[in-house]
Amino acid sequence: MTSIRLAFARLSAGVILLQLFGNLVLILLSLAWLQIPDSHTWQFLFSMFSAVVLVVAFLVLHAHTFQKVRAVPPTSALWLRLLVLAAVIVAGYLLLQLIGIGRSHETLYAGYWNSKFSAHQRAFFTFERLVAWQKHFYDLLQWLLTAILLPMAFVGASTGLRGSGRYIGRIYRHLLYWLTVVFSGFAGAWITSLLAGWTPGHGTATEILSVLLRLGTAYTVDILLWCFVLALMAVYAGDQVRTEQ
Repeated sequence: MTSIRLAFARLSAGVILLQLFGNLVLILLSLAWLQIPDSHTWQFLFSMFSAVVLVVAFLVLHAHTFQKVRAVPPTSALWLRLLVLAAVIVAGYLLLQLIGIGRSHETLYAGYWNSKFSAHQRAFFTFERLVAWQKHFYDLLQWLLTAILLPMAFVGASTGLRGSGRYIGRIYRHLLYWLTVVFSGFAGAWITSLLAGWTPGHGTATEILSVLLRLGTAYTVDILLWCFVLALMAVYAGDQVRTEQ
């Protein structure tokens, strides 16, 4: 498909490396931040200040990445674009809490539904299957919510609010965008879970090396999927989308 080829063409090494190393540095700094003691006032204040710096760095990293992928000049000040990105992230977090409420009742609902089936039906609609189906349903809701919020963050953080509705609407109109986000979400989660749970060797040194390689591979795959979604959004947000079909 033309849009997929255009998306791959937008995937520059600079964008991928920026996300690979930028997010890795933030993860390592976040782990270091967790080790900061808070037994003294100055330590607590330093911890709070460091947390703010990490949040701002995270927002700047992704706002810069979005703008770099779109390759268009911003129409709003950086602080406003960061505010838009932060607002979308907070909104997504709050909506995920609602999905989390449903997740917390998976076993309760599975047990109730299972009890309503006949003995013959329960052989197929087992408790385990009902729990698994609910998990997949909530995962789907989670990735659809991501697909709704991503264009808002992508456009708002890259250029600003001015005229953003037009570009966001262009992204929403393409079924391939929705399918790509859902597929990338499920694929990334599955690959990460598979590699994290795989234990190919024994012994402390072997296991440490295995963990580093497995997590490094999963992290790289997740970043590549993430960058492709960004590139596809850039294609659909641009004027060239009109001539793709």
